[in-house]
Amino acid sequence: MAGLLSRYFLCSTFYFLNTEITRMPSSPLKPWFVDLFLWVAMVVVGTTLTLLSLARYWGYNAGMLDLGNMAQAIWSVTQGQPLVFTQPTGAYSRLTGHVEFFYLLFVPFVAIWPNPQPLLTGQALLAAAGAIPAYRLAMRQLDSRLAARCIALIYLLYPVMQTAVLFDFHGDTLAMPLLLFALDAADRKAWRSYSIWLALALSCKVYVAAPVAGIGAYLWLWGGERRVGTWTMVAAVVYGAVVFFGVRELFAAPAAEQSAAVSYVSHYYGNMHEIWRTLPERLGNALVVFGPALFLAWRGWRWLLPAAPLTLAVLLSTGPGGVYHYGYHHYALVVPFIVRALIEAAARLRQAAAQASAGRVVRRWQPDLIFTSIIVLLCMALLVDQPLNPLFWLAPPGYGRDHAVYGSIERDGVKDRFLAEHVPPKVPIAASMFLAPRLVARETLYVTRYSDDPGGERLPRLLPQVDYVLADGLFDWRQVIDGAVVGGAAYEQAELGILLRDPAFGLVAARDGLLLFQRDAPPATRLAQQVELVDGAEGAEAIAQLGPLALVAAEVRHLEGRRYRASFTWRLEGAAPARNWFAVSQLGSRSDARMLHLPTFALQPVSTWQRGQVVREQFELNLPDDIPAGTHPWYVAWYDPAHPEAALGDPRARVGGSESVLVQELLVGKN
Repeated sequence: MAGLLSRYFLCSTFYFLNTEITRMPSSPLKPWFVDLFLWVAMVVVGTTLTLLSLARYWGYNAGMLDLGNMAQAIWSVTQGQPLVFTQPTGAYSRLTGHVEFFYLLFVPFVAIWPNPQPLLTGQALLAAAGAIPAYRLAMRQLDSRLAARCIALIYLLYPVMQTAVLFDFHGDTLAMPLLLFALDAADRKAWRSYSIWLALALSCKVYVAAPVAGIGAYLWLWGGERRVGTWTMVAAVVYGAVVFFGVRELFAAPAAEQSAAVSYVSHYYGNMHEIWRTLPERLGNALVVFGPALFLAWRGWRWLLPAAPLTLAVLLSTGPGGVYHYGYHHYALVVPFIVRALIEAAARLRQAAAQASAGRVVRRWQPDLIFTSIIVLLCMALLVDQPLNPLFWLAPPGYGRDHAVYGSIERDGVKDRFLAEHVPPKVPIAASMFLAPRLVARETLYVTRYSDDPGGERLPRLLPQVDYVLADGLFDWRQVIDGAVVGGAAYEQAELGILLRDPAFGLVAARDGLLLFQRDAPPATRLAQQVELVDGAEGAEAIAQLGPLALVAAEVRHLEGRRYRASFTWRLEGAAPARNWFAVSQLGSRSDARMLHLPTFALQPVSTWQRGQVVREQFELNLPDDIPAGTHPWYVAWYDPAHPEAALGDPRARVGGSESVLVQELLVGKN
C-alpha cells in the first residue's frame, strides 16, 4: 500500500511540476487550498508515514522506549496523574523531564483508544499538515505556484522530517509543523495567530524555547519587527527558565539525589570525552541534516541561525543511544528553518533578477529550486527507510519489510492472542521491551530488560514492585551490527534464570517462547521447570545426535486435560560452546506450537556443561485450545542464537547443521 502510494505520488509530482513550468505567466494564481498537488502530496506522504509508523507498532517493533513511555504518560492523565510513566527507578512525570504540556491534547483520544496508535496517527497527520504553511509562505514570497509546490515537496520529503515522524512519538516532532504555522503567521503579520502557534510549539518540549528565541532574534535583527522580536525572545527565555528551573523541580521525585536541571544536563552531556572519538560520525550527521538543502539554502543563511544552537546541542550530546544520529527525532526542529531559508534564498535570487540591468546574465532561481527538490528527493530515497529506498524492498536485517522494522510475522498474531488471553489488565507488571507498549493502560509498567542493562542486573530490584512478569524467551527483534546480533533469541536469558529461581514467582502460561510469571501463583497453575545432572549415564547409547549434543532419552507424558510433562536427557560430546544454545520442541510444522526448553536455556545453560556430562531436563506445558485433537509429531532441535533468525526456528540456525529429531507421536485429546 505504501509503495503504491509513493509511486503514484512521484508520477503526480512530475506531472504537476511540468504543468506549472509550462503555465503562462499571465495566468492568475489560485488560492493555496484549491491546488490539488498540495493535497495529493499531503495525503500520500501523510498516509505513508502513518502506515509505516503503525506497521512498526503492529509488528511489535516499537518499544517501551520511547513510544510506550509516552502512551503510558498520556493515559495516566485519564487517571488524574500528571503525565506519569514508569522509569527503571520508579514513577516519574513527563513534567520533570522534557515538559510536554502539548501531550494533554491527546488525552481524549487515548481515553477512547488506550494504546499508542492514536499518538502515531496524530503525529504523522500533523507533520504532513506542515506543508500548508510552507506552501503559503513560498506562494506569498515568490508569487509562484511552482515555488510553492517545490517548497511543500521539500518539506514533506526532507530526510530528518521523515525520520523524526518514523521514530516513535516525541514533542519536538509535534512542534515542527507548529513552528512553520508560526512563521507563516509572522510573514502575514498576523500576530495573534503567531502568538498562539508559538505558545503551542513551546508547550511541546522545554527546549523548543531555543528556536523560538531564535525567531525573535531574526525578527529583531533582520525582520523589521523589533517590538515583536523583543517580546518573542523575552517570552521564550522566560518560559524556558520557568519550565526548566521551576516546573521540572516542582514535579521532580522527592528522593532525587540531584536537581532536575543537573540530572538533565548530566544525562545528555555526562561523557564529553566521547565527542572526539565520534567526531567524524557527528560531522557526517550534520551533513545529512543540512546537506540536502545547502545548494540553495546557504543564500538564506540568516534563517538557519535560529536552528544553530539546538543543532549544536544535539551534535555535542553524549546521551544514550547516539542521540546525534539523524535517524532520531532531535533534528525535527531544524526543518522549519531550512524551509524558511530556502524561501529566503529564492526570494533574494528573484529580487536580484528583477533589479538586474537589461542584458545582464543573472542566476535564475526556479532551476535552483527544482534542483534542490530533486536533491532532497534523492537523499530521502537513500537515507530514509521508506518505500522509495531500495533497501526497503530488499529487506536485509534492520531495513524495510524486515520483520524487525515494518514487517510482520505469524508470531505477531500469537503475541496478540497471548496478551489478550493471559495478561490481566491494570496489574503491576514488568514486560518484555516490545510487548510492553501493548500494556500501557496501567500505573506500573516496567521493562523486563532495559536496553542499558547488560543482562540480569535490574530485574531483581524491580520484582518486589510487580505482580506479573511477561518475558519473551524467543525474543525475535534483532539488529545485525558489524556482523554481530544485537537483541535476538537469548536477549532475556539472564532474566528468565532469575525468574525461574525466584520462589515467589511461578510460570503460569507459556506459548512459543512467550512466558507469563505470576507472584504467589497457586501450585496447581505453575508449570514446573527442572534440571539435574545425571550420574552413571555417560556411556548410555544416544537415540539421536544434534551436533555435539546427544539425545540419550526423551519422553512426553500426559498429565491431565491438555497438560503434559516433557523429559529430555542430553549428553555433551564436545567442548562447551561459548554461546548458550537453546533447544526448542515443536508440534508438527506449526510455527505457533513451539516450546522453549527453559531448564537448559536459563537454569543450566549448555555453556556451563562439561564434556561428557549428562543433563536431564523436565518441563510442564499446557497445549493451547486451538491445537486440534489428534496425533501430532513432536520434534526437537538445538539452535545457535548467533544466527539472526534463530528465534524463528530458521533451519540455518540449527547447531552444527543438525536436523530436527522426531521424539514421538503425541496424542492430543479434545478440549
